[in-house]
Amino acid sequence: METKTFENIEYQIIGNGMPIIFLHGLFLDKHSNKNFFEKNTNLAKFQRIYLDIPGMGNSLSLSEVTTDAIFKKLLDFIDYAVEGHKFAIYGHSYGGYLAQAIAYHYQNQVSGLFLTCPVCIANKELRSVEKHQNEYIGRVYLSENKEFYADFKSMNVLISQSRWSAYQDLILPGLNKANTNFLKCLQENSYSISFEEKLQNLGQNTKIQLVLGRHDHVVGYKQQLNKFINNEKSNVTLLASAGHNIMIDQPRYVYSLFDIFLNTLQ
Repeated sequence: METKTFENIEYQIIGNGMPIIFLHGLFLDKHSNKNFFEKNTNLAKFQRIYLDIPGMGNSLSLSEVTTDAIFKKLLDFIDYAVEGHKFAIYGHSYGGYLAQAIAYHYQNQVSGLFLTCPVCIANKELRSVEKHQNEYIGRVYLSENKEFYADFKSMNVLISQSRWSAYQDLILPGLNKANTNFLKCLQENSYSISFEEKLQNLGQNTKIQLVLGRHDHVVGYKQQLNKFINNEKSNVTLLASAGHNIMIDQPRYVYSLFDIFLNTLQ
């Protein structure tokens, strides 16, 4: 598997077939998606495109610190990577926000959209979020990365040894590489995309699977439900015992729902 760069965006392409572009959350990188989804053998029929969003992973920051600039940069990459073919998108959190914008832009080209805990409202003051809670499943032994355990507990609902291991595998690579100054400036000044109000106007034939956590204290779930519930192409799943790190809290459900989503694309 070769790592490549296009205009300072680092990416990896695996397999052949309909392309699926994977967009990670804020402060993460492509490993959060690749290390999770590559365990799914049903993906073998698809071409998987994992990338680092600008300012994260090994992709350089932009001189213009706005979501609009990041979005435009991703459009250039997508035009290059998919060459006009139909494609699907996976997006988590901020990556889910960008995925909606991309689906709006390529309305006749995006076949499907799989979103986990997506940002729908960039302004945190306007979000309806939930109270975080922890549910402990056995004892967790900390042999390394102890300094990140508090962050793990603050983001995950289910606390167990296997989930602590998954956190280290999926989350830490991105946290250790993210351009913190760039991302904090983005959050404080220009996190909203300029056409946020249009993001519910996706393609009429775009299939959508939305997966939400009942205890998501970062983006919540009620506003996402209201946004997508009347879209006839949308399936919406709300998972109990799950928060913003839903792939770590409930991996089996996410894998299962993703398999169903993949079947709709064929």
